[in-house]
Amino acid sequence: MIQQLPEPDPAHVIAEGSRLLGLKLEPDALEAMLKYIDLVLEWRKRAHLTALNNPTKIAVLHFLDSLAVFKVLPRHRGFQVLDIGTGAGFPGMLMSIADSTLEVTLMDRNARKIVFLKYAVKQLKLARVRFLNAALRDLFVAPASTRFEVIVSRAFSSDPALVDNFASLLSPGGCLIRMAGPASLKEEFHLKNFCQEDLWEGTLPFSNRFRRVMRYRKKS
Repeated sequence: MIQQLPEPDPAHVIAEGSRLLGLKLEPDALEAMLKYIDLVLEWRKRAHLTALNNPTKIAVLHFLDSLAVFKVLPRHRGFQVLDIGTGAGFPGMLMSIADSTLEVTLMDRNARKIVFLKYAVKQLKLARVRFLNAALRDLFVAPASTRFEVIVSRAFSSDPALVDNFASLLSPGGCLIRMAGPASLKEEFHLKNFCQEDLWEGTLPFSNRFRRVMRYRKKS
């Protein structure tokens, strides 16, 4: 009889997975992420956050996936970041927990998800997180007074024309980080307002999930 190995616990997955991604997490950040998993599970059905109900799978497919952003994020502290279509806070909440110097705005059109995110931020005592309950088209019509230095998009849209409009929300020289799966290897994705300047692709630790994370610089 073949003995099945026990599934690694979320704490090990996040700590070791982060290390494999080249990211060093402080102990308080790891603790906050574990609390965040509990909050996601608590609100999962109420706010339609995720279909996953396994803490370890959430740690891999949502948390490590979100932290892959740091593979291409420029080495600078204190960026003003806009997470478009954040949903349950992926990747913006994880970015904020991992790097407390970031000023992160979580944008989603779903009011129930924003309610959850505000509750989670309060519970985790995150100081530099803001919220934007709006549809993306509303931002294009009446842009926020703040111009962001970084926009992150995790599987939000594969429409180049829509993504190209993100440039209007960025400050001069700002960058867009776009996350995509293996289907992006075959897609035609041409942006007139951006030029690609960095790419990471690989398999997420503790999974067979292939990920591509691309950074584009806004053209002057």
